[in-house]
Amino acid sequence: MRLHRYVAVVFGVALPLGLGGCAAVVQAPAASPAASASPTPPASPTPAASPSPAASQATPTLGPKGLGELVLGMTKPQASGTGLAIGISGTKGTCGGAKDGRLTGADRDDDLSGKLFFSTTTNRLVIIAATNGVATPEGVSLGTRTADVRAAYPTWRGNLADSFGVGYVRAPGNAKAYYRIGVRDGEVVELTLQSLDQDCAE
Repeated sequence: MRLHRYVAVVFGVALPLGLGGCAAVVQAPAASPAASASPTPPASPTPAASPSPAASQATPTLGPKGLGELVLGMTKPQASGTGLAIGISGTKGTCGGAKDGRLTGADRDDDLSGKLFFSTTTNRLVIIAATNGVATPEGVSLGTRTADVRAAYPTWRGNLADSFGVGYVRAPGNAKAYYRIGVRDGEVVELTLQSLDQDCAE
């Protein structure tokens, strides 16, 4: 099954955390006769620090090995166990067929959004397609301008023109994977992480 060359491809998870607790009241000991007539007022309690917006709303990263715990080379049961994908069924790969599943939050109306590809030969995860809101460690995501792709990956070249079409770059930090980046009208419309030995797409 071939990847569609051009697709317009929302992925965000907010996990609010709540903390509960009890306050214990401790009675202060009686003042000593030698105590000063003007006792020092107790220090005000220091409020607990709130989590920073950056920490709680970090952009999901399609890194050189995968997306969080979902990594290339996994079997279907292993991928399902990460909780980062839906629709995975069976144990045999279908190279992007319906039983291979998608990333949680993928746009079901978009053919490539969040699509997973399990090899029909090895039954291992060999391709992970990005959704909106997912970026590479170098900051490239769906919608990134071509100039910024070239700044992040100087060796990227489109197959239809220098800055247009589909191009490939090795994933920094993983010699066995690469990014397939498709650009149209000056911005990224396709982004996948693929195993070097994947046998599902061109």
